[in-house]
Amino acid sequence: MMRWLAAILLLAAPIPALAMPRAVSLDYCADQYLLKLADPSQIAAISRGADKDYSYMRNAAAPHQKIRPSLEEVAPFNPDLILRQWGGGGAAERTFSRFGAKVVTLGYPEDFDGVKENIRLAADALDQAERGDALIAEMERRLSALNAPAHEKRINALYVTPGGVTAGAHTMIDAMMNAAGVVNLTAQAGRSYWPALPAEAVLTAPPELIVAGFFNSVDEDVNYWSASRHPALRKLFQRTPTVSLGPDVVSCAAWFSVDGAEAIAKRAAKP
Repeated sequence: MMRWLAAILLLAAPIPALAMPRAVSLDYCADQYLLKLADPSQIAAISRGADKDYSYMRNAAAPHQKIRPSLEEVAPFNPDLILRQWGGGGAAERTFSRFGAKVVTLGYPEDFDGVKENIRLAADALDQAERGDALIAEMERRLSALNAPAHEKRINALYVTPGGVTAGAHTMIDAMMNAAGVVNLTAQAGRSYWPALPAEAVLTAPPELIVAGFFNSVDEDVNYWSASRHPALRKLFQRTPTVSLGPDVVSCAAWFSVDGAEAIAKRAAKP
């Protein structure tokens, strides 16, 4: 009788909840996803770039421990999960899994579908799938609101950086410009990724809108020599409608890339 009673009591006892995984992120792009999706108690440590001006989630990063992406600095935290994009180098998965941590490597999104994949990957690893779904739903709502009527003329735009490069196809900047309803002149010319700014072509066929990135970053002073500083181009930029995107919006491809698309669309709509 006592054995039956003990068995019944055991079955009726509440099952303790599984502990949420504690995580470390190894680079500032991975930091964004960890800081956005995890409970604060899940964050063991983040990278040393997490509170810089190019980090969108820099305010949320303030109370958390900052570390280098080395085994010596990560191991004492004994995390369940390592979240990374490039941090730790090519051998990171082998290195950090040695002490039992699950290593999740995020992709390099070229479009908003890639961002959604990263959100799902990080959210699932953190046991925060519901939070990830909500973030994706909000992204989709905002992107849908950007859809311009098909009959509207799309203006020509050019992405410019202090380093003298622009953005072509297969970049998140191109995806942002497409979502904003403007034509990316570099992609239209058949160029991909991050080619040099074609100064002569810009001067002979100037864009109707300039999308400027990183010009207000404290780390870009070294690029003042570049083609984007040429006097003729500077005069062109001064008389061309411009939208400036902060380094925190363009440094990483994430849900906040929608902020950039909205800013481009808003400036393009002005007369």
